[in-house]
Amino acid sequence: MIKAVLGTMPMFWPGLLCSLVPAALLNRVVGRWLRAHWAVAFVLLLALGGLVTLTLLPDAWGPFWAYSRRAARHCELTGFGLRPLREFTTVNPTSLDVALFVPIGLAAALAGTRARAAAVLLGATALPFAVEAVQYALPGIGHACTAQDVLDSLLGLALGAGAGLLAGPVARAGVRSLRAGEFPPHP
Repeated sequence: MIKAVLGTMPMFWPGLLCSLVPAALLNRVVGRWLRAHWAVAFVLLLALGGLVTLTLLPDAWGPFWAYSRRAARHCELTGFGLRPLREFTTVNPTSLDVALFVPIGLAAALAGTRARAAAVLLGATALPFAVEAVQYALPGIGHACTAQDVLDSLLGLALGAGAGLLAGPVARAGVRSLRAGEFPPHP
């Protein structure tokens, strides 16, 4: 299944490389701005690059303009809701939409201060709507605009943010202990 998904996305590997390089170069700068560890910034930047690669680049082989002729500019707004749990246990578009946003939510929740975390989470909440708006505006990229994708992406964002909020105190205590030279941290 993964091979089939990647086979229809010729820009996946170049897009991943193009995401990895800025994440490696900018993680310390973004980490300082977020007042977070550089690893949090790296995950956030890499996840944002993956988001662009997987949702906004053309998804099939062939010239971009070939898809524009048969693409329809519409957004599917019906038939959306929370999916059954079994849909998240296999690799499919629903589980990929959720999984794509989990690291963004995780990194956003681990941003240094509460104000920074709230600002990053607010910006991350706008991302699913922005992605679908671009997919609507550029039907030639071969991705459909659907309300279900927004819901799935928001679910992934919420799961990641929840995990980040739960793991945040433990991660911060671990970083403080490492900086102080003691490990494991004392309760």
